[in-house]
Amino acid sequence: MKFVINNQVVLSQAPDGQLADYLSVLATFLSDQGYAPYTVHRQVYLVACFSRWLKQQGIASQDVACEHTKQYLCDRAKHLKPCRGDAAALQHLIDFLCDEGVIPIKKISPSCLSPVECCVQAYEQYLREARGLTETSIHNYVPFIRSFLEARFDCAPVALSDLSAQDVVCFVQCQASQLISWR
Repeated sequence: MKFVINNQVVLSQAPDGQLADYLSVLATFLSDQGYAPYTVHRQVYLVACFSRWLKQQGIASQDVACEHTKQYLCDRAKHLKPCRGDAAALQHLIDFLCDEGVIPIKKISPSCLSPVECCVQAYEQYLREARGLTETSIHNYVPFIRSFLEARFDCAPVALSDLSAQDVVCFVQCQASQLISWR
């Protein structure tokens, strides 16, 4: 039996777990943000799987944290080939759950953050304070910047002065080839 969410996402089974009640709201939110139908489907499907995993682990929705998304992706990688956008999609979920008041916003000390995450947070603060962008715009930009910096620097210190136009071109080409292969 198929399960339809907001007339746009079809799942092979009814969603289960701690986040099942939020899938419809998430799908609407992603659509309203201008995400393509394929992307909405992919993210909602990933969250449905994550929700089922949370239930199996006995983790309540209000206790969901970034650490759980990392654990889930590690567990998932044992059975399925990881997709590059999965971590960013689950980070979108965490941000969405914080915005909805489902989970508390947790401040993480900068010493616990990776070099990439420190740079991403500084960029996010810049967009908010210096550029005056809306939260929606910030949520749209940040995952791409995070993915770009992770692809370029991995766990090494981020040296923005080392970036070149070729780095940007390579990243965009990689992203484009992934989009083409997903269709």
